[in-house]
Amino acid sequence: MSYFYAYHGPANSRDFDYRTGYGIGVASKLTKVSAGDRVFVIQHLNKNEGFMLCGLFEVVGFYHQPENSFPHRVRLEDISQLDAFIPLNEQQVSEQLPVRKGTERWSNFQRHFCRQGASFAEPLSDEVVSVLLSLITPAPMLVEMRERRADGLRMVKIRRDQPKFRAEVMRNWEGRCAITNSSLALEACHIESHASGGLPDIRNGIALAADLHKLFDSGNLSFCKNRVILSEAAQREPRYADLHLSVLRKPLMSVDLPETCGE
Repeated sequence: MSYFYAYHGPANSRDFDYRTGYGIGVASKLTKVSAGDRVFVIQHLNKNEGFMLCGLFEVVGFYHQPENSFPHRVRLEDISQLDAFIPLNEQQVSEQLPVRKGTERWSNFQRHFCRQGASFAEPLSDEVVSVLLSLITPAPMLVEMRERRADGLRMVKIRRDQPKFRAEVMRNWEGRCAITNSSLALEACHIESHASGGLPDIRNGIALAADLHKLFDSGNLSFCKNRVILSEAAQREPRYADLHLSVLRKPLMSVDLPETCGE
């Protein structure tokens, strides 16, 4: 599964509506996109409104609408279920995003998302995905049941109906990632899932950067007592290599981590 970006700009007179799909003028721009991929849609209808994050959507199909100015259509399903579009603080998001080269008079945000032809052009990097995911409060349907890991753990993103638990976890880890000490793109996570008997208790919670959460779910990151264990594949990634065997930050209140290492 890949994450993409799509722009709903001034060429449109109405707010983005996923039910009408997303249109592209040239079919070749969709060659990298497959059913099951996900796309963040950002809207900017005019200068007075600013940028709005419309949500996160899953690609569920493709169709052709020859009478439309953008005939090559992507059928979408709303998986973020936002109550309303999210106004974006361009300067703040610019600071969170990795630096991208481009037009000097543009902000870093604009270099990422306002380039001509950026919609569905290429999969987003993990860093960009993490920033955008952090802007969206996860709805219950974003919690995916994943195959149980060999070490018996499963980590899931906290549901929207558990704000108290999330607040307690963030407070316990002082608003910073348990591994990197970063406050960016942070997620409050269960160490052990509800399905496996995990309770919404502060001892079962850990704060992780979104990309590290993904590594955990894919089996490439685990814990042994208070140390980080990376798979061989993750250790070969330069940005993660130094994290292997690193010691977790100490929370205000101790949490329940594995006392033995998985195979």
